[in-house]
Amino acid sequence: MKATLLKSLTFLLAALLSGPTLLAQGHHGADKPGRQEVKAYYQANVLPVVRQQRQKLEAQLATDDKAQLATYRKELQDLHQRRQGLVESLKAAGTPQSPPILTEAQKQQLQELRSASREIMVKVGLLAKKYEAPLAQLAQEIQPQKEKWTTDLKAIAAKNATPEQLEKRKEFGGHHRGGSGSLGQFFRPARFLLLDPNAPATPATTVPNAGLNVYPNPAAANNQLDYSVQKAGPVTIEILDGRGNTLRPVLQNQHQDKGSHTLTTNLSDLPAGTYFYKITTRSGSETKRFVKQ
Repeated sequence: MKATLLKSLTFLLAALLSGPTLLAQGHHGADKPGRQEVKAYYQANVLPVVRQQRQKLEAQLATDDKAQLATYRKELQDLHQRRQGLVESLKAAGTPQSPPILTEAQKQQLQELRSASREIMVKVGLLAKKYEAPLAQLAQEIQPQKEKWTTDLKAIAAKNATPEQLEKRKEFGGHHRGGSGSLGQFFRPARFLLLDPNAPATPATTVPNAGLNVYPNPAAANNQLDYSVQKAGPVTIEILDGRGNTLRPVLQNQHQDKGSHTLTTNLSDLPAGTYFYKITTRSGSETKRFVKQ
């Protein structure tokens, strides 16, 4: 129970301070089957849209409210630093086999951190009420994309689930709390408002040694995609627009052997602009930017 409390508090504070990036990573570890693929999906598809919607909202915020939000972020940063110091001291006191037992003073510190973060979130929630209409509009604008994200994430979860997990989902009517269920946290008013629209974008997670290259780039009528498959299995390659929306598949769940591959794509149907290739394999997902002239 104590370890769970510490873990939840750690994730909450860090998530609010780091914006959508940490939320996409999750707090269950990146080494579980499919976790890296889900993280890559969020960074390639969800986060660019969340960031874009938050930037739209920024233009509608009053100057005083922008300053107040900056203060709240700074207060959360201070809480985060205090939490880090406490976590490091607890790590030093324990071992993987024997987690540390919290002292009464440490319990009190955790309670103070939790109370302080809750107070800030209540204030942000009250501020968000002033912007209920634009927040609802921004969420409605991307409803079709949210539905697609949900479908895609459920497919990723199902693909990487063990037989035991699939059986449990059948028992609960196919419901699954991971992956797609975490989409909602991006659009909770207080958390969405706290996201820093001026924070630098985090590059999408790439598949190690994927060797993804596009040429010519910029391209006219056609271009060539070179890529490496690290684990034999189904490969999907899609073309995304500059906002991360899927335009069309180039390759759909085609089995490919481990090794280097080349694909030539006809781009004549695309207007001039910026696009991305997105390749999804058993190892994860990667995106590659290209320009159509």
